[in-house]
Amino acid sequence: MSNLSCKHCGGELKAENQECPSCGIPLAPDHAESRQKRFIIFFIALVIFCGAMVLLVPHFD
Repeated sequence: MSNLSCKHCGGELKAENQECPSCGIPLAPDHAESRQKRFIIFFIALVIFCGAMVLLVPHFD
Protein backbone atom coordinates (compact mmCIF):
# COMPACT_ATOMS: atom_id res chain seq x y z
CA MET A 1 0.00 0.00 0.00
CA SER A 2 1.22 3.45 -0.73
CA ASN A 3 0.01 6.93 0.11
CA LEU A 4 -1.36 6.03 3.53
CA SER A 5 -1.77 9.12 5.66
CA CYS A 6 -2.91 9.93 9.16
CA LYS A 7 -6.46 11.28 9.26
CA HIS A 8 -5.51 13.47 12.21
CA CYS A 9 -2.30 15.22 11.10
CA GLY A 10 -1.79 14.06 7.49
CA GLY A 11 1.59 12.43 8.21
CA GLU A 12 2.80 9.48 6.13
CA LEU A 13 2.08 6.00 7.47
CA LYS A 14 3.23 2.49 6.75
CA ALA A 15 0.87 -0.49 6.88
CA GLU A 16 2.71 -1.96 9.88
CA ASN A 17 2.53 1.20 12.02
CA GLN A 18 0.54 0.94 15.26
CA GLU A 19 0.56 4.69 15.81
CA CYS A 20 1.29 7.76 13.71
CA PRO A 21 5.02 8.57 13.73
CA SER A 22 4.23 12.30 13.38
CA CYS A 23 1.57 12.93 16.03
CA GLY A 24 1.55 9.66 18.00
CA ILE A 25 -2.19 9.02 17.74
CA PRO A 26 -3.07 5.28 17.88
CA LEU A 27 -4.22 3.81 14.56
CA ALA A 28 -6.98 1.30 13.89
CA PRO A 29 -5.63 -2.25 13.47
CA ASP A 30 -6.94 -2.36 9.89
CA HIS A 31 -5.94 1.16 8.79
CA ALA A 32 -4.20 -0.16 5.66
CA GLU A 33 -7.00 -2.55 4.69
CA SER A 34 -9.79 0.02 4.98
CA ARG A 35 -8.34 2.04 2.10
CA GLN A 36 -8.22 -1.09 -0.07
CA LYS A 37 -11.83 -1.96 0.79
CA ARG A 38 -13.01 1.52 -0.26
CA PHE A 39 -11.17 1.16 -3.56
CA ILE A 40 -12.74 -2.25 -4.26
CA ILE A 41 -16.24 -0.92 -3.53
CA PHE A 42 -15.62 2.09 -5.81
CA PHE A 43 -14.29 -0.16 -8.59
CA ILE A 44 -17.29 -2.51 -8.42
CA ALA A 45 -19.68 0.47 -8.51
CA LEU A 46 -17.83 1.83 -11.54
CA VAL A 47 -18.09 -1.50 -13.38
CA ILE A 48 -21.83 -1.71 -12.64
CA PHE A 49 -22.32 1.87 -13.84
CA CYS A 50 -20.41 1.22 -17.09
CA GLY A 51 -22.41 -1.96 -17.69
CA ALA A 52 -25.67 -0.10 -17.17
CA MET A 53 -24.58 2.62 -19.59
CA VAL A 54 -23.71 0.05 -22.26
CA LEU A 55 -27.18 -1.45 -21.94
CA LEU A 56 -29.16 1.80 -21.61
CA VAL A 57 -27.50 4.15 -24.09
CA PRO A 58 -29.07 3.89 -27.54
CA HIS A 59 -26.91 2.21 -30.16
CA PHE A 60 -26.44 3.91 -33.53
CA ASP A 61 -25.87 1.71 -36.53
